[in-house]
Amino acid sequence: MNRKREQAELIYLLGRLLGPLEQASANPELYDADEKERIKARLMAEFGPFFRKVADFCKGEPGHLYGKQENSVANMYSWTLERARVEKFEDLKTILQSTKFEIIQEILSIPVATDSAIYEATSPFSTYCLVKDICTTVRSRIVWLDRYFDQTIFHRFFIDTPPNVEIVLVTQPSSNLRGNADNNRHSAFMDISKLFAQERGPNGYRLVENASFHDRWLQCDSKLLVLGGSIKDLNKGPFTVSRLDSTPANQQHFDDAISQGTEIFGPNQTTHP
Repeated sequence: MNRKREQAELIYLLGRLLGPLEQASANPELYDADEKERIKARLMAEFGPFFRKVADFCKGEPGHLYGKQENSVANMYSWTLERARVEKFEDLKTILQSTKFEIIQEILSIPVATDSAIYEATSPFSTYCLVKDICTTVRSRIVWLDRYFDQTIFHRFFIDTPPNVEIVLVTQPSSNLRGNADNNRHSAFMDISKLFAQERGPNGYRLVENASFHDRWLQCDSKLLVLGGSIKDLNKGPFTVSRLDSTPANQQHFDDAISQGTEIFGPNQTTHP
């Protein structure tokens, strides 16, 4: 995992870590005393693993130690734990918003090798809006790599994509599926994919299977993005999206995923199975 992706992963983990407390502080009447104590206990238990990842990242660049950021994250998180211990739940909302923002700024202040940007998604809906807007404003081509597409990708993200845009989806082959849930997901995806293929045609939609890739990458024209999880899991929690430089090497990653895969539908395979 490169350092830009590690940086994005830390922000994603922070969102998952603080998420339950944020929800409870925003709606304290929905939680009884035992549930609130369990949320606090989980926050305290998971501080260690999260901070170890932060510390590793701060020391991960050879010859560099980002001690200021490491200490700041530790101090702010410890202060949040103390506030969670003594404050009423309804008084924590503003504290959490401020602390989360400051921790994210400390993580982002650590320089990485590229000038890629990270879009910190505060909720599944904000992530949806970001990706949907990118897919809607694209001019010529979308290439999306994800091993676990489900049928929702078509109506969530492509309903407003201009009809002249070529959409290329690269996913894992059906031979790699494991278990009933995985097979059912893929079957539902293929059902809607076939309808989508009928509408856009082989020049407007291309489906490729490739067993050798593991990244969740999205290309919209010249914009290259890395998604912090499979798009089918968008409803499970906060989600980060980071922008990659449009370098020949990064572009080649997309090209290889297509050329080294098997076309299921597209210009060379005009009948969708």
